[in-house]
Amino acid sequence: MTVQDILAALAISADEETAGKIAAYHGHIMEMNAHINLTGIKDAGESLVKNVYDSLTAYDPAYFPEGGRVLDLGTGAGFPGAVLAALRQDMQFVLMDSIQKKLRCVETAAEEAGIKNVKCLHMRAEEGGRRKKLRETFDVVTARAVKSLPVVAEWALPFVKEGGVFLAMKGPGAEEELAAAEKILALMHTEAEEKKTLRLPTGEERTILVLRKRGPAPKTFPRKVGMAEKSPIL
Repeated sequence: MTVQDILAALAISADEETAGKIAAYHGHIMEMNAHINLTGIKDAGESLVKNVYDSLTAYDPAYFPEGGRVLDLGTGAGFPGAVLAALRQDMQFVLMDSIQKKLRCVETAAEEAGIKNVKCLHMRAEEGGRRKKLRETFDVVTARAVKSLPVVAEWALPFVKEGGVFLAMKGPGAEEELAAAEKILALMHTEAEEKKTLRLPTGEERTILVLRKRGPAPKTFPRKVGMAEKSPIL
């Protein structure tokens, strides 16, 4: 499977240059992954499906406004953030992670692939969510396989502007996580707008939860580092 095959399978319109940038980014990450543990998937073909294809399942142009801002929370090896940035070069992407060595690799891979609309930010979500320049300034926040929904919702939603969306990328059990997150979503004036369930070509189940923020996040959120994990709002 190639990047062009993936884009076609997901009915995403993109030119050859864009596909080339995604392929180049993935190739650079795979090269660096041989020396630094960026992703547990070592086989390039498997990674194209489980990282690149998986990243692009979050994309729907209806949720990505022209010229908007996107935050990829816990970006890891840059999936989905860098892939989506290559696809939407009109938008600005902030890729946030608490592990700096991964961000250095992401930054290098993006630069070498010609993906210029990304900024890597070494920061914990609990800190970033309280910064004026970041709080409630993003049209879209993505988080792929980052903690359970009650936890990651507390981290992510303070970054989302009113009217924006949090795209929570989940595997099996998304419905149960959504039910468990009912209280924190209500506190954050956020409602589930769409639930998209699909399977990767390799058979794994995925669910994209589209969570629309209708009002401001309370100033008490996010709580101090570690609190959301230690004592989630249930």
